[in-house]
Amino acid sequence: MPDEAAFFHQVRALVHQSRTVLAPYLSGDHTFDVAAHELAPVVRAFLQHPAPAPVREPQPPPATPLWRRLTMGRLSFKRPAPPDTSAGSDLDLWVSALATGHAYWDEKKVRAVFTEALRIAQSEHAGA
Repeated sequence: MPDEAAFFHQVRALVHQSRTVLAPYLSGDHTFDVAAHELAPVVRAFLQHPAPAPVREPQPPPATPLWRRLTMGRLSFKRPAPPDTSAGSDLDLWVSALATGHAYWDEKKVRAVFTEALRIAQSEHAGA
């Protein structure tokens, strides 16, 4: 578990450092390019540390599948489908964590800066 604890520490550090870099950008003190280039080393440092391998614990034998235990009547298409509540991507979750309490447009700005910083970090890593 020490690897897992170290990984979560790295994630917390990444969130803190990212928010520190993004705050001046969201307040208008830094430009998009400045924020992206300041965020790139933070992202690169995080990417250089791989996530810990998941620990496999023995699982109990699977229960009888739910579809074998249920009976279903005729399908009806009269009701609308429930809204999709799943997040669009991991980046959506990450952006909402970094822009907590900010407006929708700020989340769009954070997404764009983080995407650019990731591109810069990966291109500099590939060139190294």
